[in-house]
Amino acid sequence: MLCFLSSRRLKPGAYEDFRRAWQPEEFPPQFIRAYHVRNVEDENHVVSFGLGEGTLADLEEMRQSMPASEQERQQRIAQFVESTDIDGIFEVVDEVTP
Repeated sequence: MLCFLSSRRLKPGAYEDFRRAWQPEEFPPQFIRAYHVRNVEDENHVVSFGLGEGTLADLEEMRQSMPASEQERQQRIAQFVESTDIDGIFEVVDEVTP
């Protein structure tokens, strides 16, 4: 499983516009779910993370088949972002459940 994670500082009051810009036209077939979480002390600090089925080997195939609309989506998002602290793809190596 892969985790797509970004920690961003949004421009003040831009969350709703950011959220609309973030929404892809179509989710990839490997997509499971995504979350947007906000810092309780700073509503402009948003962490977004999504989970997808696949391995690191599958990642290259996903990147090659990524539509041009993904680049456009990233450009739409960028206009509402002041800074990005973390932006990466991580392999899930352990799941902890109660």
